[in-house]
This record gives sequence, structure tokens and C-alpha cells, in this order.
Amino acid sequence: MFILSTTNPLRRLCHYILNLRYFEMCILMVIAMSSIALAAEDPVQPNAPRNNVLRYFDYVFTGVFTFEMVIKMIDLGLVLHQGAYFRDLWNILDFIVVSGALVAFAFTGNSKGKDINTIKSLRVLRVLRPLKTIKRLPKLKAVFDCVVNSLKNVFNILIVYMLFMFIFAVVAVQLFKGKFFHCTDESKEFEKDCRGKYLLYEKNEVKARDREWKKYEFHYDNVLWALLTLFTVSTGEGWPQVLKHSVDATFENQGPSPGYRMEMSIFYVVYFVVFPFFFVNIFVALIIITFQEQGDKMMEEYSLEKNERACIDFAISAKPLTRHMPQNKQSFQYRMWQFVVSPPFEYTIMAMIALNTIVLMMKFYGASVAYENALRVFNIVFTSLFSLECVLKVMAFGILVSTTLGLQLRAWEKSKGEQWVLDDGLPTWPQDPQPQGWLRHPASGHRSYLGILCLPRSPRETQHMSVTVWLLMYSGPQNDRSHHAGSC
Repeated sequence: MFILSTTNPLRRLCHYILNLRYFEMCILMVIAMSSIALAAEDPVQPNAPRNNVLRYFDYVFTGVFTFEMVIKMIDLGLVLHQGAYFRDLWNILDFIVVSGALVAFAFTGNSKGKDINTIKSLRVLRVLRPLKTIKRLPKLKAVFDCVVNSLKNVFNILIVYMLFMFIFAVVAVQLFKGKFFHCTDESKEFEKDCRGKYLLYEKNEVKARDREWKKYEFHYDNVLWALLTLFTVSTGEGWPQVLKHSVDATFENQGPSPGYRMEMSIFYVVYFVVFPFFFVNIFVALIIITFQEQGDKMMEEYSLEKNERACIDFAISAKPLTRHMPQNKQSFQYRMWQFVVSPPFEYTIMAMIALNTIVLMMKFYGASVAYENALRVFNIVFTSLFSLECVLKVMAFGILVSTTLGLQLRAWEKSKGEQWVLDDGLPTWPQDPQPQGWLRHPASGHRSYLGILCLPRSPRETQHMSVTVWLLMYSGPQNDRSHHAGSC
């Protein structure tokens, strides 16, 4: 400001206060209390007694922030030199928030019309006070910088996102335009019949209502409405109703018919795969990559390069790969081991798992007794074959090794009063048929559903699928470890 020199006692005092050990902690506490006060205000009744008390607290908070701003301006200077107050974006944000509060306080109590009320609305800037904590906490600032830097690349992905959204909107207009009309009387399908009154039964009352021809709140009559409807679907809130309307849609300017076009649900399946799953994962991956790049920039000051550090970390954490194999190659166990690890045996087991899954899919309500008996026979056959596989692997690997390496699908379910079910992913033996009308314990048929758990065993037969499944299973504990490691 060309007023105070660097050796001025006032400026040195301001510098001393800003660098006090507990000054930042006190400011953080004031920010926290200010945020709590903002959340405690009553927005419905501005003149409530609680708001009057909180207003005095707001005066104190604003005074503290004003004092901080002033001593920073004196210590750092204003604009002209490097490191000045207004050369930092966070300081500019702080200045805007404090100035808005001061201007609002200056006009409090005046009633000169709407212009004064508009100026008093500057107090809304107080909601930005919690952002002051970001600069003071390095970890929060690193995350905030990561998000801001990601926005540069998010713009390109956002263009692709909008392009795909536009494509789906155009397709939706072609499929559903003019088909989201309905009559309040569900028995009428056409607008010409949707006239007069109908009876509506509500509990113990019967009311006469006028028939009205309406359009659903979300529809696909044009591209703009289609974009809005698809965005609503992508949020996951209320989309089952839109799906039902699409499945029930018949023809243009005609009412719905339940389940008229079930194949239209494929449109939403594809949409969910592309947007809520694919694009959301892209955004998350982009933020993770940006965070890693920032971490690499912070590590550039060290002598080791990124690849050298990765090699050292791998050498420290690497463990040798182990595989059980009988030592005596002339023994029966070694021959059995060669048999159970051979590709033909593994692919045969995978084929049996696939066939067993198909058999499980063939169950349906209302099947005949002969059909149910045939499925039981198939279930017995597959159970016997999987039991034989279990015996062969126990003979090849031994009981202990089979328990730790081969038999990994265990402890499937625990019902009331039942013990843990332990086996090698086998469908349990079917229950004996009982005459119709007999009462049976609710848990007696639970184990027959466990055959579907044979399906996750199939990835063990192929290396790539096995790696994928184990990555999914391993990602849970690793996410927790990385969270704790990132906080160190």
C-alpha cells in the first residue's frame, strides 16, 4: 500500500499474529462455529428469537474474519508485489465473503425498498465460509486441487456424454413419441372414450370422478423432454415408473396396456450400461488418474524416478508363486494330480457347471409332477458328478491342501437354527417329495437353491475369468487398506 515499510512495527505485529501457533486453529474453530450457526438459523421465520440470538453471533464471527482480513492485507500488501493479498484466489474469495457480510450489516434495519433488500441478500455469501477451511488443511486442498484439475479433462468427456445422451434421446422419441397418454379411468384406451364419469372405490367410499385424458409427467414427445426424462432415469430416482410406462405403451394417442411391449425394457438396460455404469466409472477413473499425477509431481523432487520406485515397491512386497504338486512322480497321487489339473478335466467340469445352471433355470411355477421329478433326477446326477470331482481332488491334493486351495466356495448360508453348509460348491441333495397339503418346515427347502452357487466356480476353470473374480473379491479389503494408507 506504499504506507508501511517491511520494518514498520505495526506490520511486524500483524506478521507475528498471523504466524502464531494457535492462530490458524482459532480461525478454524470460528469457521466451524459459523457453519453451525448458519445451519441452526430458521429460514421460515426470519424474526424468530433464535435468529435474533444467532445474528449477534454472526456479528462476532464477521468481526473475527474482518480482523483476519485486515491484518493479512497489512502483512502481505495488496496487489503490486509477488505474494500480495489479492494475488491469491483464496484471499479474493475471503474478501468477497467478508465484504458482502459487512455491506449487508450496514443496511440492516433500513427499509428503503426492494433495492435495500437486494443488498441485504448479500448475506447469502456467508454460505461460502466453510470453503475457508480448504486452504488451511493441506489434505483438503490437495483433494480440491485434484477435482479442479480434473475439470479440464472432464469437459471433453462431457461432450461425449452429451452426444450419447442426444443419440438416446432421438431413439427414445422414435420409439415412444405420442404413446405416453392415459385416461384416469384405466378401462378406457382411447381419448374419444375417455368422457363422462367413473366410479372410484377408496376404502369404504365410492366416489364419482370425471374422466380425463392426460399425459404422464415424463414423456418422449420431443428431444428436449426426452433429454429431461433420460436424465431423470439416470439419477435412479423414479425411473421404474418411466420403465413401466414404456413397457405399457401401445400406439400414438392410445392408452396403455400392461406389459404390451416387454422388449422395450432392453432400451433401458442398454442405457443404464452406457450412462450410470460406463460414464460414471470414466469420471471416477479420471479423478483417480489426476490424483495420481499430482502425487507424481510431488515426488519429482526425490532422486528416484517413478518406475524405479515402483520396482523397489514390487521387490519389497513380491512373494513367490506356489503350486502344490506331489513330490513322488511315480505315485498314484501324482497321476491323480495330473488328471485333475489337466485342461480336459477342467473344461469338462466347466461344461457340467453350465449344464447344471441351465437345469436350475428350467424351474417355474405350475410345472407338472413328472417335470419336477425329471429335474430332481438331473440334480442327483450333477450332485453325484460334483461329489466325484470333490473326491478326486481330495485324493490328488490331500485333505489339507484341498481345503486351502481347491475347495473355496464354502459357508453359503446360515438359516435359523441351521449349521453352516460346507461343501465344494455342490448342489445339495434334493428333499424327498412330499404329498400336496403336507406342512413342511420353512427352512427345509433352502438348501435346494444353493445349486446356483456352482456358477461362480466356473471362472476357476479359465485363468482370465479367475483373475477377474479374484480382483473383485480382493478389491474390498484393498480399498480399506488404501484408505488407511492414504491417511498416513
